[in-house]
This record gives sequence, C-alpha cells and structure tokens, in this order.
Amino acid sequence: MSKTVRKIAEVLGVSADDLVKEKQRIRDEIKRQKIETKKIGNKFVVSDDDAAKIIDILKRKNVEDNSKKTEENNEYLQMIAKLKEENSRLKADNEEKTERLIRSNSKKDEEIRRLNSKIEKYADDFKELNDKQLQLNNQQQQLQARILEQTKQLKDTQQKLLDSAEKSSELQDKVDKIESASLWQRITRKFD
Repeated sequence: MSKTVRKIAEVLGVSADDLVKEKQRIRDEIKRQKIETKKIGNKFVVSDDDAAKIIDILKRKNVEDNSKKTEENNEYLQMIAKLKEENSRLKADNEEKTERLIRSNSKKDEEIRRLNSKIEKYADDFKELNDKQLQLNNQQQQLQARILEQTKQLKDTQQKLLDSAEKSSELQDKVDKIESASLWQRITRKFD
C-alpha cells in the first residue's frame, strides 16, 4: 500500500493550521532523498517503506527542531532574566539619581530663595539710599539757592559799602576843603 503526502502529514500529527507547511516539508524531503513517486488518479503517492523513512527522518528533525527551539527558548529565558536583572539595577540607579536630583533641586531652590531674599534686601537698601540721595540733592539745590541769594546780598552789600566809601571819601574831601579853606571861603561857603 502507498501513502499520499497528506496521509504522511496526518501520521506526523500535524494540526490543520500547519498542514500546508508540513506538506511542503514532506515534498522537500521526498526530493532530497530522491524517492520515486507514483501517480494514482490525480494524487502522487510513495511506498510504505519510503513513507516510514520520511516519517522517521521528519520526526528526528522535529525532535532536533524542538530541542533547538528549547535551547533558544532557554537562551531567551536567560536573556530575559538578565534583562530583568539589568532593568532592576537600572531602576534602582534611576531612583537613586532621581533622589539625588530632587535633593540637588531642593538645595538649588533654597539657594534661589536665599539669593532672592538678599536681592530684595539690596533692593530695599537701594530704594532707601536712592530716597536719601534725592533728599540730599534737594538739600544741595536749596543750599545752592541760598548761596546764590547770599552771594547776591553780599555783592549788594559790597556795592553799598563801595558807594558808602565813595560818599565818605567825598564828605572827607569836603571836610578837608572846609578845614583848609580860608575864613572868607567859609563865610561865603565857596570852597572850590
């Protein structure tokens, strides 16, 4: 009796979802082994011995594939474990760095508050100093106005003194003329 590719796949216990893929593997194995096929109706068949050989080889390949997959899965599981460990370490590092950053930011915020307080104090001192400067400027302007007024008064007083000295000099000249005048000049009051 002979078997079709589909029967061989069923013997291998392939699910309906993987049937097309498995049938192609069986055809590839028939070509690889150069097994002779016969056409019965519209189906190709192989002898039972050849079918048994194919089944044996494919089972061994499935076992090998499964062991390779198991090895790969084990490697993947080890990689996952390493990644989880690395992830835990990175998470711990991240938490530590976050805490340091929070502490650093807290210190910076405190320093900023302290500097802002100093700036406000300096601003208050500057405002007070500016107010005092304005007062001093006003006082200076008032003093300059007084000095100008007193200077004017002094000049006026000097002018009056000069005028007075001139009049005094004129009077002294008259007195001198009167004292040096003759009796006749004194009586007639002509002193020229």
